[in-house]
Amino acid sequence: MSLLNIIKSFFSSKKEQAMPNILVISGHSNLQQSTANSAILGELANNLPNAEIRKLDELYPDFNINIEAEQAALLKADIIIWQFPVNWYHFPAIMQKWLSDVFTYGFAYGSEQKLTGKKLYISCTTASPEEAYQHDGAQKHTIEEFSYAYQQTAALCGLEFCGIIHSGNMLYIPGMNTEEDKENVIAKAKQHAERLVSAVK
Repeated sequence: MSLLNIIKSFFSSKKEQAMPNILVISGHSNLQQSTANSAILGELANNLPNAEIRKLDELYPDFNINIEAEQAALLKADIIIWQFPVNWYHFPAIMQKWLSDVFTYGFAYGSEQKLTGKKLYISCTTASPEEAYQHDGAQKHTIEEFSYAYQQTAALCGLEFCGIIHSGNMLYIPGMNTEEDKENVIAKAKQHAERLVSAVK
């Protein structure tokens, strides 16, 4: 091997080592009926081609979570992204089931914290617009205040909470909204994904 090839191989190896393992957990209950979250995941797949995207609704339509597989995916990751539409100020049901089943004592918290030091990003959408999440808005609290439970979950499990990326007014219902509404949601989803990609890179 020539000296030039050795140098190229060295820097290529360093670059590969520097690339973090990114895990995206999609908590939407039915992505086939999703516009915003589906578009966000598509953009993430295009812009983070090495990321592992686990779509809980497709993997576990019966809600029977494979705990071993999910824990293995978490252990491999350097960066974890929880992607979901906010449902009554929290996770959709399948994502709450995933958290309850997978983040067990002796794995995520308690006698051992096997996720310690990994980065956690919250990426979520709401039907209400961003301005509704103010103390004088319809939701009476900021989106950051609604994320306190996620922050404490991260703290309990030794995860580094890296913030919440939120986009509001992300609702499209066929037959109720217009095609222009759909295009606006997709455009906002692309912007949302761009913010998330910039944050994790």
